[in-house]
Amino acid sequence: MDNTSMQLLVVGLLLILVRQGVRSEFGDLAGDWLVDYGQSELRLLEGESQQVQLHIYNVLPKGSPLDYQFVVYSGEEQRASSLVRIPWADFDQLGSWRGSVDVTGVRFGYSSLEVELQSAGLKEMEAYPNPLSIAVLRSRVVDERVTTYVSAALALLMFLNLGTVLDLHRLAAIVCRPVGPVVGVVSRFVAMPALGYGLGRVLWPGAWPLQLALLYTALAPSGGLANVCAVFLKGNLNLSVATTTINCLLALAFLPIWILVLGRLLYEDDELAVPFGQLSGGAAALVACLAIGVLLRLCVPRTTRFIFRFLKPLSVILSLCLVGLTVGLNWFVFYEFTWQVLVAALCLPLAGYLATYLLSKLLCRSATDALTLSIEASVLNMTMPIVLLQSSRLDQPQLDLVLVVPIASSLVSLVLVILFYCARRCLGWNKRQDEDGFDHKQLIAEHEEQEGDLYQRP
Repeated sequence: MDNTSMQLLVVGLLLILVRQGVRSEFGDLAGDWLVDYGQSELRLLEGESQQVQLHIYNVLPKGSPLDYQFVVYSGEEQRASSLVRIPWADFDQLGSWRGSVDVTGVRFGYSSLEVELQSAGLKEMEAYPNPLSIAVLRSRVVDERVTTYVSAALALLMFLNLGTVLDLHRLAAIVCRPVGPVVGVVSRFVAMPALGYGLGRVLWPGAWPLQLALLYTALAPSGGLANVCAVFLKGNLNLSVATTTINCLLALAFLPIWILVLGRLLYEDDELAVPFGQLSGGAAALVACLAIGVLLRLCVPRTTRFIFRFLKPLSVILSLCLVGLTVGLNWFVFYEFTWQVLVAALCLPLAGYLATYLLSKLLCRSATDALTLSIEASVLNMTMPIVLLQSSRLDQPQLDLVLVVPIASSLVSLVLVILFYCARRCLGWNKRQDEDGFDHKQLIAEHEEQEGDLYQRP
């Protein structure tokens, strides 16, 4: 480090020390002066300006009154903007001032309107200990229900697409000997919530809304994205779809249990609710779409031939539409992206993958089943945590601030799977390992053979 850099560092440190040294305790400069904001909280939209009727009174300067001025400003300038200087000449003989202060919303979130007393030359200053809370709300363009319903429709189309390639014999064998689905259930509703809760406590101590968002992200059963990833990674598609379906049905029981235990005991919140209507409707629609897909394969084989040949492109298109819609309509959350969010988004899917893979191998699952169940645990749902958070008692803008957790976590988990797929392809490992592994070409060959047998029958 050269001499110039050293001098600048010393000057900066001195300025910090001087700034800290001149700040006085409240009441030292002008007695116990008071501020009346006329309201307990200011709520405004982004880009909106409102006037706050301010009353500063009971000001009794201990030095020369002309040496003092009041400064009104926003504590978080990136959220709200306001700056007014009130010289002592504007106060009456009783040490009182009334006037209006303009406050403009900049970006959704929380700020505060601070009032500070300063002496001439900033030799001394003190801040009023009770600032006015400011809540800046996001200007909504699209109704949240539209996003939820369209996302659900895309997910159901994905399940309809996957239902046409299920093997009923292998699916029946999985249901009759459900070791794999049991591993998936334990991973989703025991291991993942514990990981989510622990990470939330470590990364955001005291910030229970962010902890709750991460818990909901860990609790939500993976949707069709995990099934699509199983297709590309040569996993057991039948096991993947069966596990997803069972988890979605069991979520009706396990989600209330976790919310009652953690939401009300650990978070000390008695008002957290479970959207039973949306969850049960989604689970029923999922089963119905899978059933329709299976019926199409059995009853209309010529129609499903198109889906067989274009399964991967269709899956990719539907996945991109689902992710693109959710991210596109909630792009604003990335303003709240922090290193804690990045750590949570990386650690939760990685820890879930490793824990599930280890549990699968301990229960003597095949490599294909272990891979499939690990993908099922690590690919995180994006839509259901948002629905759960919208049903909680979080007010705006707090809800918008915490949506970054499920959206970022889901995106990062998907990116990790894509990187894993690319590495397997480059190393030549992305191959079918046993008869339960999904093979697109073999599926088409079997379908054509079945059609040939039908045509040869008298």
